[in-house]
Amino acid sequence: MFDKRAERIARECGILDRVEALEAELMKIEGIVEVPFDLDNYGDSGMYQVILVPKYDIDVRREDYFEARRQQRQAIIEACLRHDLWPTGDRIEDYGEHWYMVRRCGDTWPRVERDFGERKEA
Repeated sequence: MFDKRAERIARECGILDRVEALEAELMKIEGIVEVPFDLDNYGDSGMYQVILVPKYDIDVRREDYFEARRQQRQAIIEACLRHDLWPTGDRIEDYGEHWYMVRRCGDTWPRVERDFGERKEA
């Protein structure tokens, strides 16, 4: 399960079921061991984005290491598309054991207004 802060924001925004479904699908991808989300800016200035930071464990001694990473990245992208999460134009970053992906929420995601003055709360 993702952290309490992300869970609270997901509840407030009415997207908890969507984030949990995405997390469950991503956890089925070979090598994915955890899926933290950053939802702090969901709805900020009319922008609806989800940042996911899937942690992976792929043995670097594998002969097909780079192909396995490529396939994993593609599987994550395809899962996001199935959940109406689209590219933003931001690069997908690979931080060595985490992917960093910013995805734009499609029209099926709830549009909510949030009080961003309380963004710093845990």
